Amino acid sequence: MEYEKENRKSNGLAFVLAVYAASRLLYLICGSLLARVVPTSSFQRVTLDVPSGSMNIWSHWDGEHYVALATGGYLNPPDNVSPAFFPLYPLLMRSFADLFGGPISKEALSVWGPLLSLLFLPFALYFIYQIALDEFDERVAKGTVLTLAFFPTTFFLNAAYTESLFLALSAGALWAMRVRKDLLVACVLAALAGATRNVGVFLMVPLVYEWIKDIESFRWRGIYLLAAPGGLLAYMGYLWVRFGDPLLFYSAQKSWGRRATGPLDTASRAWGSAAEGAGRLLDAGLWAHPALGNVADHLARAGNFLNLAFFVFAVVVLLAGLRYLPVSLTAYGLLLVAPATLFGTPESPLMGTPRYVLAAFPIFIVLGLLFRNRLLFGGWLVLSGLVSLALCALFVSWRFVA
Repeated sequence: MEYEKENRKSNGLAFVLAVYAASRLLYLICGSLLARVVPTSSFQRVTLDVPSGSMNIWSHWDGEHYVALATGGYLNPPDNVSPAFFPLYPLLMRSFADLFGGPISKEALSVWGPLLSLLFLPFALYFIYQIALDEFDERVAKGTVLTLAFFPTTFFLNAAYTESLFLALSAGALWAMRVRKDLLVACVLAALAGATRNVGVFLMVPLVYEWIKDIESFRWRGIYLLAAPGGLLAYMGYLWVRFGDPLLFYSAQKSWGRRATGPLDTASRAWGSAAEGAGRLLDAGLWAHPALGNVADHLARAGNFLNLAFFVFAVVVLLAGLRYLPVSLTAYGLLLVAPATLFGTPESPLMGTPRYVLAAFPIFIVLGLLFRNRLLFGGWLVLSGLVSLALCALFVSWRFVA
């Protein structure tokens, strides 16, 4: 029995590493080729690509902010990076650059960001694999990893964004709690997740639920749960000491036009903007050379349709998974998706949703159940992979995706 268990772990690790290598090479190679083929949009700032189309193509958009933050810190000229960006990821970028003795420059750090994302991703995939394996079986666990690795926005897991790090920490926390039954490790990882993204605090819900469910085993160890929000609280303390506002990470969002909204208001505006943008999704103007049309307008309108489509997809999948997933995982997934309805911009009410759903990994466990039907699963992977390459082409050519 013990031998069989170890053999399953070994096979699982080999599978995860194979999928990781295949998927990341696909996006690294295709991203580099697409960056040379698709005309670069005109509304980007100064690109860090040295040379053009190098590894630095993965440091666009938010990646620029994390690079600048790793270089000069918060609200320091000339970049004045917003405290809306949480500190752990850029701190790791800077630390690794210092550790390996390279120059501390934007060009160097714009390579370190993607490298760190690639470093943490296999841990994320392995933890998610083990969670699915513990709840279901090996086939579903493999399907879960495949659907995540080739999801339409999975190229963000290559980029200088927090997605890979956050997935590794958050999935690691729930793996430690559900599979290892180690509440201390789970809470430490949850605290680090909270220092990576503000939604890390939602890990408290599944951790508390699992503790209560198995309180006879954990007993007094429930005190460890006090450490789980520690990352967010530490960052709030830093903001309070330095800037006098512990909620600056929230209020700073106003610089992008984000504001608190109600779900009904968001739903109304999201539907209206998505209906208007649906026709732009296949419009040639989306890919045109900047000199030939208003690429930004085409992209913004098409993006609103994608935002709503991804949001509806995520909610439907999670609700469909209610009969299969544990309550704690379903609740956690919904908590990660829900904030998009509460804090958007007037022009883009569900802004960022196609990327945010990556963190809601219970979605992929539900999709992994499709693996039981090989034909259906194969069709999903082909469609998902093709959509992901199209969105990847937008990202590497400085067109905003999420």
